[in-house]
Amino acid sequence: MVKALFLLLLSCIFISAHAQRGGASVHGQVADSLSRKPVEFATIVLMQAPERRPVAQVLADGQGNFSFTGVPYGSYQVGITMLGYSPRIIDTFQVDSTHPAHQLGVRYLSKTTQQLGGVTVTAKKPMIEIKDEKLIYNVENDIDKDNSSASDIMRKVPMLTVDPDGNIKLKGQTNFKILLNGRATSMIANNPKEALKAFPAAIIKKIEVISEPSAKYEAEGIGGIINIITQKNIIGYNGNVFTNYNTLGSFTGGGSISARVRKFGISSFVSTNNSSIRSSSESGMEGLLPGNKTNLLQRTDMKDKRDNLNGSLELTYDIDSSNSITLYGGINQSKTGNEAPQDLQLFDSTGTLIKRGIYESITSRQENIYSVGLDYQLKFRKPEHELSVQFNQSGSRDNSLANNLQHNIPGTDSAYDNHNNNTSANTSVQADYNLPLPHDQKIETGVRGVFRRVESSFAQYIRNKEQEMILNPERADRYNSTQNILAAYATYRFKIGEKLSIKLGARLEHTNMQGTFGSTQSSVRSSFYNLIPSVNINKTLKGFNSLSFAYTRRIQRPWIENLNPFVNDNDPYNIVYGNPDLGPSVFDNFGLSYNLIIDKLNVNIGYDLLFSNNNITSITHYDTTRKSSVTTYDNIGKTMANGLNLSVSLPVTPKWNLSANTRISHNQYRSDTISNSGFFVSAYFMSDYTFKYDIRLSAHMYYSSGAPSLQGSSSSYLGYGLSARKDFFDKKLSLSINADQPFRPNLRFTSDTRDDAFRRTSTIVSRTNNYTISISWRFGRLQQSATRKKGIDTNY
Repeated sequence: MVKALFLLLLSCIFISAHAQRGGASVHGQVADSLSRKPVEFATIVLMQAPERRPVAQVLADGQGNFSFTGVPYGSYQVGITMLGYSPRIIDTFQVDSTHPAHQLGVRYLSKTTQQLGGVTVTAKKPMIEIKDEKLIYNVENDIDKDNSSASDIMRKVPMLTVDPDGNIKLKGQTNFKILLNGRATSMIANNPKEALKAFPAAIIKKIEVISEPSAKYEAEGIGGIINIITQKNIIGYNGNVFTNYNTLGSFTGGGSISARVRKFGISSFVSTNNSSIRSSSESGMEGLLPGNKTNLLQRTDMKDKRDNLNGSLELTYDIDSSNSITLYGGINQSKTGNEAPQDLQLFDSTGTLIKRGIYESITSRQENIYSVGLDYQLKFRKPEHELSVQFNQSGSRDNSLANNLQHNIPGTDSAYDNHNNNTSANTSVQADYNLPLPHDQKIETGVRGVFRRVESSFAQYIRNKEQEMILNPERADRYNSTQNILAAYATYRFKIGEKLSIKLGARLEHTNMQGTFGSTQSSVRSSFYNLIPSVNINKTLKGFNSLSFAYTRRIQRPWIENLNPFVNDNDPYNIVYGNPDLGPSVFDNFGLSYNLIIDKLNVNIGYDLLFSNNNITSITHYDTTRKSSVTTYDNIGKTMANGLNLSVSLPVTPKWNLSANTRISHNQYRSDTISNSGFFVSAYFMSDYTFKYDIRLSAHMYYSSGAPSLQGSSSSYLGYGLSARKDFFDKKLSLSINADQPFRPNLRFTSDTRDDAFRRTSTIVSRTNNYTISISWRFGRLQQSATRKKGIDTNY
């Protein structure tokens, strides 16, 4: 069935492929001024005249040819650069209805007499860019990158919000797909909050946000896709070494290096992070039912210790100018420990103390993650005509142990240990084919297979009267699950007139899921198809302004945390377990955005609408016997969310930059018995200024009004920070000092959960006032024999 529909869709696309018209284009060739031979892989930048604002960038092919298509009418210049040659700017030319195809002819470059040392010269890019269906945040231009984590930097990215605990939301959604260099990796997917806290921003080049992905992308991830692109260099060699330490007790260190010799390229990075964090929590839970009106107060002092080591290696070999192979791998090892002594008081309806508890919980967890893969890419003679095949294998092993001691007055003391071990393996195979057609048309097709397996075993040991730890058979089991996904997609891009571009797509996915319990040999099976349509429409307006509309359908498949029936009762009054019967959630996403460029001012305004009738939602109820809350997951959520994003970037002067990102949304949640709704506002403001002697100062502030959920809401919070940076030795060495919340020692973050039977309020108090010192060293040497270049300097 998948094959038949796929072939039918391709046939329809090919039949209609010749009925559309294209837009303006610019073509040319680069050659050596002495030998007259083509200069291959030179970097060509199309710039808006007269301010030389970069618009698009390409590499010349093996014959020195280059082209830009879909160019809006206007005045342009072209910049050409190649290592070993003097850069060149081509005089201003006009693209209009009388010159829809502008031929620049052959342009010659003169060789320089010396090698270039230091770091790659790159184009001056704005902090935020809009390209096709992507919003791009250029981390490499961020002053704070050397003393920040990926989680810190994401506060600044439009459509993303990060709460004080590091939880990330995309368009207000906690479910989205995170890619690393365009690839799914279990290093981040298994625990994105902790992984991104430990991931250094110094090695990130840019962060791409695809809020309404086309059918080309895997359908999983409600909010969309976040793609983290790390720093790479494809000529000569370069790298950096960095370290930072803050007064909260966190240390990060590492480095990256990239090198290329003729056809061989290598890129790698390694980093380590060690932290010791102290915080406290205060929670209260009130039973509201007649006969069960109790009040529970809990205070916990927490000490978290984390050690993290991660690294990656990528090897590239260019077989020839058209064929390349990339072999890559990555590891992540983490150890976490948590000590959480707790004081508990339980009162009856009259306010009389009926129970006192002194509890102690010591939790340890060790996780090992790996990922290996192989990519093959074939580029045909025509630009954008490509075939790629990808294979990836990743896996993880996660072992955790929780020791619990409970002293109850009145009552008996108890001791128990919870063991939870998880092993996962994920294999994916994908093939993609891009076919450009005349008049700026393009077809993308592909197939993908994903095969996942998760094995989970859990057991509880309790202390008996003889002070021996024995197995509790009611709390021991083994749960294995498999998830196999087969998918095929096709997209078709065409233009109507000169300024209207349309991209239509469809993706068909078949999912087969199975879960088996070891104790009873009972199993749960699920098999379903999902048709994923997508529409992307872009209208080029006057200048470089544009208006775009997008629609897509997204899927949320349950993860092991949602499916695993292991009962986590480390806190016996707040119990959590998974639901192995969960099915997928389907969401429909609509997006409308307007990108406005007025001189130096760049403004992006976006509106999005999302709704679902079977959202996977955490649901909490009150256990009147235990006097505790019990949380699990179910497909009961009906969600509708409207959101408005505003992103503004303004380089006031060459030395002073301002930027702001804000989001206002209204969310509605409803189940059969519960409903809730409310507004959510978040904002981030940043300003930086460059003084003499390579000194830069930066200030930022962020605010969140708190967000509603199905059964409650969270409180608002405000944060701010200052940083200073001094560069030395021609910007190779950087020293940064950052002050976070310098005038506020602690932050209180409150959330509440409620229904007719109970209300629970939890407040986390964490230390926020801290200072970070960072040092980074960048090194490199660019050789005349290099064949590729990734940037261009437009300041000449």
